[in-house]
Amino acid sequence: MDDLWWLPSLIVFGGVGIIVWLLVTLLRRRNPKTPVASIDDLHRRAGIALVRTDDAVREAEDEVGFAEAEFGREAARGYAADVASARSALGEAFRLRQSLEDEIADTEAQRRAWNERIISVCEDVERTLSARLRGFDERRGAERSAPDLLDQLERRIDRARERLTTTGLAIASAADRYAVSAVEDARVLRRAAQDTVDQATDDAAQTKDRIDTGRPAAAALHALGRELQQAEDRLDAVERSLAGITAAETELAAAGRELRTVIAEAEALRAEVERAETAAVIAAAVERANRALLEAESTTSTDGDRVLPDPVRRLEAVRAADIDLDAALATARSAQQRLDNAREALRGALFTADSNIRVAVDVIAAHRGSVGADARTRLAEAQRQLALAEAAAVDDPVEALDAARRASRIAQDADALARYDVG
Repeated sequence: MDDLWWLPSLIVFGGVGIIVWLLVTLLRRRNPKTPVASIDDLHRRAGIALVRTDDAVREAEDEVGFAEAEFGREAARGYAADVASARSALGEAFRLRQSLEDEIADTEAQRRAWNERIISVCEDVERTLSARLRGFDERRGAERSAPDLLDQLERRIDRARERLTTTGLAIASAADRYAVSAVEDARVLRRAAQDTVDQATDDAAQTKDRIDTGRPAAAALHALGRELQQAEDRLDAVERSLAGITAAETELAAAGRELRTVIAEAEALRAEVERAETAAVIAAAVERANRALLEAESTTSTDGDRVLPDPVRRLEAVRAADIDLDAALATARSAQQRLDNAREALRGALFTADSNIRVAVDVIAAHRGSVGADARTRLAEAQRQLALAEAAAVDDPVEALDAARRASRIAQDADALARYDVG
């Protein structure tokens, strides 16, 4: 029996081990793992996070200018760097969203990983910006400079009202020379600016009352400054829209000359090609291009009434005809000819892409609270394609031309989606 002294201990410890195992098993059954979120739920959360974070970054970009005016450029330097870094990080999130929505099929694992990455990036960006903003909020606790700051803001209101008058006259003048569709964006943006300036005027009066009665006014001054920044941004957009009409009118003349040159080349190539099918394709494209030129230069309708032009739309039609004709000629051109023509067409394509992007940017900026993730994603992708086009312009004009045209098309999609969201 002395040789079995260890047997009672084994029985005791074995029994304890069995009891522990039973307890752990019971606890696991009572506390199952947290259910894994569905792909659709993740995608929806990622879209909400993108919109929220994009708005936060846009507001932070506005905040940089206000912080510089309030505390000085040196004090705001770190915040400006954080905002630039946030915009870069958000660009990655938008590219992932674009990959999820393009025509290439993605695996379930990819969709889950990319959506989780979008949410993670957005959370990191918001934490960084919030931490920096808290520092500025603490600095705004001091009320000593409130009267001087209000005086500066009131002067900005006066300047904004002067710009409202100037832009109103400019829109009226443009309406006498151009179609309603050409000036509609400028009208809408100016009305939004007018509403914001009116609200800022009322808020300035209330803020003055707070200062006169000794109540805290820093938060109100901060809100008033942001309100004025929004009004000024909208007035800038009005001026860009009006300038865009004039620029498009100038560009239209150049585009018409370029298209005529391509038409002449197409006619010559049509006479040289051996295949009748190729000649027919070129002939049809030439006919469409001539029709686009005729419509772009028309001053009267089919009924003989005077027609006011919309240079932006006419330019788009001429550029579309140029693209159509270029596609028809692709099979009949040598590689060097395609390269030369791509270089010639690239400037116009970059101009159109940049114009379409600026229109989408202004629409989204004017209606931040209404525009969803899809329009913002298209805009980010259009900006990326334009950057690719500009980078490839010297070494590979054909690829640059394709990228510029993609940028233009995607920017138009972004504009349409944004307007649909605004309703």
